[in-house]
Amino acid sequence: MHASTLFASLATAALLTLTDAHGIVSKIEVAGQTFESPLIGASGDNGPFYVPTDNSPITDVTSENMFCGSVATQATSTPAIDLSQGNTISFYWESGYSTSDWPHNTGPIFLYMAKCDADCTSQTASSTNFIKIEQQGFVNGVWAQATLNSGSPVSFTIPSDIASGNYLIRHEIINLASTDENFPACSQFAITGGSNTYSSAQTAQFPGAYSASDAGLADAGSAIYSVKTNAEYTFPGPDPVLSSDGSDDSSSGSASASASSSTSAVTSTNSVVTATSASSGSSSATGAIVLPSSVRLASASVTLSGATSSASSSDSTATTAPAVASSSSTSSSDVDTCATQWTTCNAAYMSATASGNSTSSTTSYNCQTEYVNCVAQVESASASSSSATPVVSSRAFAKHLRRHHSGVSRLEFH
Repeated sequence: MHASTLFASLATAALLTLTDAHGIVSKIEVAGQTFESPLIGASGDNGPFYVPTDNSPITDVTSENMFCGSVATQATSTPAIDLSQGNTISFYWESGYSTSDWPHNTGPIFLYMAKCDADCTSQTASSTNFIKIEQQGFVNGVWAQATLNSGSPVSFTIPSDIASGNYLIRHEIINLASTDENFPACSQFAITGGSNTYSSAQTAQFPGAYSASDAGLADAGSAIYSVKTNAEYTFPGPDPVLSSDGSDDSSSGSASASASSSTSAVTSTNSVVTATSASSGSSSATGAIVLPSSVRLASASVTLSGATSSASSSDSTATTAPAVASSSSTSSSDVDTCATQWTTCNAAYMSATASGNSTSSTTSYNCQTEYVNCVAQVESASASSSSATPVVSSRAFAKHLRRHHSGVSRLEFH
């Protein structure tokens, strides 16, 4: 082969390899419908996709391109989706120039949503306030984005009660393998849901939500490989929404209505916590712990998946409620004591699993169960000594779950 021909061939191969080294959202599945994105540079109907100029990452978190990427062409339609037909949204990623799968496997993934004033194509970075629907880090000890390497999608759950309207959906992957590489991808849909505006949820604008000094971004490179669990990673941006962040578009607030009438579930590997109107805490043979009505949780189930091993009762310190003096409300220090005991239990669990000291091949993680029992006892004792009904902050409780459990930090809404 002539030298110039060989060089041209090698250069072409190198270019193809380089362009295939990143990616864009190639397909979205939601509410029984499938939408496919055109390739980069292709002409025609974009559908709900904001198609970028290329598949390169955004490496400057102050760039205007943090909004929706380096958009070349906006969406050409706003498909209608009815969340009653399914509220799981799945994203597939490919190179954008071919069908090559997403190549990276290190870093978190996110789903943000913003309700548009009218047509979403008129939204700007400064006029758009996103709420974080969900964030995913590790699943079974592996970054969630790694599932894309095999052509599988990553999936998120949209709150089924979210207020109906036009929404700009911002899905983002952050690749931390060497430097902070952000891959925001936008799409737009007309959603039929409920009436919850989530008006009190933390919001974020892009650029602005992230700083290069954020721990979850600054650890890019060699430092990120020492991070093995969600507990060790600090997600950038605001906290994900809770149902208690809600506000009803109709005459009354959905958050307060659901808190008093709906059942809330917190599901982990081996325990389920259900908030009902029971007058005192009890435990069933199935592992369901019924809390007193004074312990109010958000009307959404919190799924902490991905925990593959857990501590047995012999490897952790049993959590007992601190003594509660008669007062009109629960002392925050009493609940803090429960949290401290949970931390101690988790430390014992981590130590046992790391050193292989578990006494059986199948152990049960009971730190969360013991924490909830502890809080229930504190609240029950306080309620019995006062006519006032103390309330455990649903946001604080959910933050404890995200902070102490080694599973995926996500909220499942039903």
